[in-house]
Amino acid sequence: MNQDRAYWSKFYKVHKEPFSHSLFADFVLKFLGKNEKILELGCGNGRDSVFFAKKGFEVWGVDLCESEISFLQNHYANDKLTFLCANFCELNFVNEFSLIYSRFTLHSINKDDENKLFSWLNKGLKKGGKFCVEVRGKKNSLFEKGEKVSEDSFIYENHYRRFLDFNELKIKLKNLGFELLFSEENKGFAPFKNEDDFFIRIIAIKS
Repeated sequence: MNQDRAYWSKFYKVHKEPFSHSLFADFVLKFLGKNEKILELGCGNGRDSVFFAKKGFEVWGVDLCESEISFLQNHYANDKLTFLCANFCELNFVNEFSLIYSRFTLHSINKDDENKLFSWLNKGLKKGGKFCVEVRGKKNSLFEKGEKVSEDSFIYENHYRRFLDFNELKIKLKNLGFELLFSEENKGFAPFKNEDDFFIRIIAIKS
């Protein structure tokens, strides 16, 4: 969405530097072995990509925000860390990554784009590779707030969000040939200031 792209471009003008990594990155770390190659979908200001690279993993961070990707590539890229400006729904990697990481990105795209993403996701992962996702679901307090644009999508405070159905997402991943190592919709995953809302968290392995 062009409107949402403008929203994030404005956001990253103020928040260029990678700040402290997310709690989800800490959680995913427990599922990582040695010599993993990680792809982060919608890396934003790179905070989790930078975190994983500092832990010794090879990381590719992908985002549509050209100015932020240019900044990150110029200031943070190294032999372990690469930033790429691209639409992550339209990538075409084959057997390339051992882990694909998606935090707060699935709810930024519509269902058609999600289907495009999932069409290459399984191919992009090596056998035994993992897909790690944290996303807003329908238990989230922002669900149904703002202007409705589809059954599960709303624009609230000038920002597009789609709220995923937890059970539908699990079924979709299983149908793609993934085994769920962890799946939960709960509070405590992404507290922010005085807020602690519901989010979906899934770790799935390609069988």
